[in-house]
Amino acid sequence: MPSAWQRARTSFWPEMQAEWLSYADPETRVRLTPSSEQIDRYDLAMKLSLILEDKDRQLIWAVAYSAVNRVKPHYARIARQRHVDRRTIKRQYMAALVALSHRLED
Repeated sequence: MPSAWQRARTSFWPEMQAEWLSYADPETRVRLTPSSEQIDRYDLAMKLSLILEDKDRQLIWAVAYSAVNRVKPHYARIARQRHVDRRTIKRQYMAALVALSHRLED
C-alpha cells in the first residue's frame, strides 16, 4: 500500500541564493543614492503631510509604508495594529485624502 503521507517532491538542482548580491566578495559595498526628482517628491510629501492633522498624517504614512514593494496597500495589517476593521482603515484613508485635497484648494 502507498504511504499515508505524500513525500515532498525534491529536485537535484543545487540550492541557489535568492539575493542578487549573495555571491559577491565581502568587500563589495552597494550604495543607492536617490535622484534629484526623488528628493523633490519626498520634500513635497513632507510639506503636504504638515498640512494634515496628526491622525490623518500617521494614517497616510502608514498606508504608504505598507504599499512598499506591493501592488496595493496592506490595509489589513494596519487595521490589526489599530484594532479596527480593514474597511474602516480604507475609509479613513480616503477621508484623509479628501481632506488634504480640500485644504489644497483653499
